[in-house]
Amino acid sequence: MKPFVRTKVIKGKEYLYEVTPYYDPETGKWRQKTKYLGKNIDGEPVKKERGGKSGQIYDFGEYLPAYWAVKEYKILESLLSICSPDEASSVVLLAINRLYYPSPPANLNTWLESTYLSKLIPEADFDEENLMLLLQKISDRPVAELFSQMFSSVNDLSDQRVLFTLRLHDIPELMREKGSGLYCEEMLERELGVRIQYDPIKKTLAGFEAFQVQRAVIEDSIDRVCYGNIPGGVIVPHWDYLSPSLMMRLIHASCQFITRTDASYGPVASHVLTWGEQMDHPANIRYYHGEACYIRPFSVKFGKISVPGYILHDIKKEQADRLAFHKNLQGVRDLIQETRDYPGTIQELVNEASGPFRRFFVIVENNGSYQIRIDQDEMNLALKKLGRSCVLYQGNFTWEDCFTLVDLRGEFEKEMSQFISELERDFKGYRLERIRKGVFFICFLAMLIKYLILNRIQKIQTPEISTFESLITELRPIHIVKSYQPSVSPARLSRRQKSIVSFLGGIPPMKGD
Repeated sequence: MKPFVRTKVIKGKEYLYEVTPYYDPETGKWRQKTKYLGKNIDGEPVKKERGGKSGQIYDFGEYLPAYWAVKEYKILESLLSICSPDEASSVVLLAINRLYYPSPPANLNTWLESTYLSKLIPEADFDEENLMLLLQKISDRPVAELFSQMFSSVNDLSDQRVLFTLRLHDIPELMREKGSGLYCEEMLERELGVRIQYDPIKKTLAGFEAFQVQRAVIEDSIDRVCYGNIPGGVIVPHWDYLSPSLMMRLIHASCQFITRTDASYGPVASHVLTWGEQMDHPANIRYYHGEACYIRPFSVKFGKISVPGYILHDIKKEQADRLAFHKNLQGVRDLIQETRDYPGTIQELVNEASGPFRRFFVIVENNGSYQIRIDQDEMNLALKKLGRSCVLYQGNFTWEDCFTLVDLRGEFEKEMSQFISELERDFKGYRLERIRKGVFFICFLAMLIKYLILNRIQKIQTPEISTFESLITELRPIHIVKSYQPSVSPARLSRRQKSIVSFLGGIPPMKGD
């Protein structure tokens, strides 16, 4: 049913309210949500703006990067094609809140009123009931998909796409053990899968979709690329999904894909372990993100088809991992030798003390006494894997292309998981199962805004400003002082602050009260 306007008379004065009927599936009844529009003045609603005291100070500087990203990339305009103005404002400001000061619904208005964002992006509605209905609307309708299409269109993004599939919940260790490719179908069915689209030409996130079944994310991605719905599409799945059937589907579909594999994953493990010392020669050194490494190409047979790959040996990481590995082994050995009057058997002592390092220790009996020794073969196998990571791919990719994209997928997965975990923590007590896709979309928007800012930071080229946190710290002292003619405080910005502000489009026009 369509919303309608209701007039209420309170103490002789008329006030207008927008009433929206909606069906509550939980009770099976029709209910209404009410939004205050303003006082009735000549048939038009006029809402008295909640004014602060003259001299009130608004937080402003730290939010300037997020406001720049929203304006520069027309995020509000992209949302307005599928949301009302107040809904679009609420969605954007909720995403910004998750990026800066994550708050539960009850504290959102307090946060917003302390920032100048309330002037720059007005009309947000953080009433708890209305906010939950908005998140449910995003969950029930194709809001994320339509936003992705509009965002790509208004920003003139390329038609090249990398499809990242993300795993947002921990996989039990059993599934990772020795790269066995074991799968718990029941667990996969319960989880929501997420696919993020990335434009490698414009180097920006380009779209987001949530799926009820994770396995379907990859299968649907394959179909969309094969049918030409995503020209030039590249699939970058998580390695946990390298089941034989999915790998063969990727290969036979002639899909371009890149996937990181565990060094213990069966098809690649032998190539990792047979790494020749002749490769570790100064002439073979390459540099990845400024760090020295060795690169070795290889190929793996899947049936009759060879799939190429690369092994990256990170020299610095290998040295750090080797030091930690020997330190842990020595710590376990010392603990066993120093333990006296243990009530159990020597086998039980070694099992309890060594934990995940158990396979590196052997018990040797000699005339009734026992000695604990390190299994040199197991240790040498483990040392050969330290600092080494692998990728398999199909398509025309360099080793830098491969490792850059799989690392980017890992960053997105980590960021999304953190945003979702924090939002679910703050929204504890609400029926998250009804708004989960809305929750995921808000987290995606927060991540999108952050990465747009990070891309801008690279163009600022200020050595002291290289991270999101350092940028925010530099801008945090800038505030807006409320009056009939608002002013920026401090009146004189530092040279660095001026430079950053100019890169972010300058100070936006301020509204007097």
